[in-house]
Amino acid sequence: MVTSLGDISNGKENVPDPVSTAPAKPHKDKAKHEGSKSVKALQDFSVEPVVTNQAFDRLLDDLQIPPTLRPKLANMDATVKAAMLKSSQVLTVNPSTPRTVRKARSIESIASPHIPLSKLESDSEPRQGGLWGTPLAGKSTTNLHALDSLDRSHGRGVSLDATQTLSRAQAPVIPVELVSSKSKEKAFGKGMTPVKFCSILTSSSSTTLDVEVVKKLKLMLRNEAASWTEDFLRSGGYSSMLTRLNEILEVEWREEQHDDQMLHELLRCFKALSTSSIGCFALRSSCPTPFVQLISLLYSDKRPGDIATRQLITELLLILFEVYPPSSLPSSGGRLRREAWESSGSSRNVISLPVPHKNFFSLIRALLLTPAPPPTESPASPVSPHAFIESLHRPRIYKSYLQELSDVCRDYFWVFCHPNNTVWNLSEVDEGKVEKPKAPGGMTGGVEFEAMGYFTTHLKLINAISRSVHDLNLSREHEMSAHRFHTDLFASGFERIILISRKASTAYYPTLHLELSRYIQWANLAKFELPWTVSRLIGPPPIVLCKLRPSNSSKGDGHSPHNSPTKKRIAAPSGMLGFPPPNKVEAMKFD
Repeated sequence: MVTSLGDISNGKENVPDPVSTAPAKPHKDKAKHEGSKSVKALQDFSVEPVVTNQAFDRLLDDLQIPPTLRPKLANMDATVKAAMLKSSQVLTVNPSTPRTVRKARSIESIASPHIPLSKLESDSEPRQGGLWGTPLAGKSTTNLHALDSLDRSHGRGVSLDATQTLSRAQAPVIPVELVSSKSKEKAFGKGMTPVKFCSILTSSSSTTLDVEVVKKLKLMLRNEAASWTEDFLRSGGYSSMLTRLNEILEVEWREEQHDDQMLHELLRCFKALSTSSIGCFALRSSCPTPFVQLISLLYSDKRPGDIATRQLITELLLILFEVYPPSSLPSSGGRLRREAWESSGSSRNVISLPVPHKNFFSLIRALLLTPAPPPTESPASPVSPHAFIESLHRPRIYKSYLQELSDVCRDYFWVFCHPNNTVWNLSEVDEGKVEKPKAPGGMTGGVEFEAMGYFTTHLKLINAISRSVHDLNLSREHEMSAHRFHTDLFASGFERIILISRKASTAYYPTLHLELSRYIQWANLAKFELPWTVSRLIGPPPIVLCKLRPSNSSKGDGHSPHNSPTKKRIAAPSGMLGFPPPNKVEAMKFD
């Protein structure tokens, strides 16, 4: 039996329809019902867009969308806005806690709900804090518990279980043993309050403290709401972290299975603090502690053997550029820049630098110039050179810092095996192609790849310092000028490091070459005369990483390159302007 299309009810063939035998209603009643339904739909349509637009505007305020992007989002279709509102309601775990944008510092912390910054700038209450300024500025961390007036609205979203947002049909099947272990970890996390974590850090020594507890603390500081971090800091958590860090640094012989892991996880806890406003305040409150101690560790013979731990120290130095953003520091000229999350009429709290530093470059320079501790087997009495040798000595102030980069070049010498590589000219490099994510290959994940990533982080730090000192715009004779900074770097041996590191593979380590190219550009902007050994190696990047250029046609020139009577001199690329010309050598004359 073939079922005709007219017999199919509700769009399905095999669904019984008990109402199908009922007599059909007159067309008049049907038309009347449809008319009332259309009137009701028109009324709902007139109300729903207004409600949706208001809710969508509140969502944009919660997400701190900058004003330049709002018109594009406001012109979207109503169905798209409704879908965004629905998804935002699904992701909201705690409705009483608003969401904000959180800075993700690793792949593990990308998908996390957030708390908005708009609460800090609400019209009903005066703003007590900002992204970079809080009423706690200038006070010590020991008084955090006494200041109950600090708002807890700014923060990050709490960690959520993905299985709660899925339906039962979509939830994956998990073995019973895994469920039991996860439930134990979840119960452990729920039972560990900020005060409990603080009491464990205070009462336990670094050599006896469980590493798993510090790992859990790192996750809580990074993923939980800022109110959790604030409670932890009010209880004296930051002072306890500094005590445990100082204690592990004073251990003469660290145990690899416990002490080195404890140092690594403590550094990750300090790094996790930088993802919230109250955490950034805690890092500023005791600055330059613990950064001086970490630099001293990096310069000593007790430095960690693990590259990942040393990279964490370098990343903490880079985080200082975010803890002290240029837009919140007192500027010598011009008005302060307004960030995208700040309203035009909001009052700002200017962040003060540690005494006696008047600019950020002075602070980071003082950290890099931390004296290296004497070696363990140093003689009892220091040896001082003679006076005539001391007068001939050339100061190399960054030698201790650059020694770390030189050691990487020495310990991984087999990586630098491409002598024909050039130092890229930045004006010809397509930076988007270099920095785009790449799929892991056979050369990723090894010790060489980890070491080159650590080396690249140091180059990023040097470039960030170069930008900071360039913004000061001081004369070249000034001690804090950009020209003086590059002069001191090359006097300390940076030229040799550039010549060695440019031999790394451009296929596997393109970011390293990009950072080298950026440094050359900063040195060029400072009008620093590069040595001939470096300037002669400046050239274009590989063809796959070059910028696309329009093809030059010579049809309208009236000249043919083959019929040219004289040979034209090839002009240097635009990015090469400012580099020193080769010195003219005169022949020796014998009379």
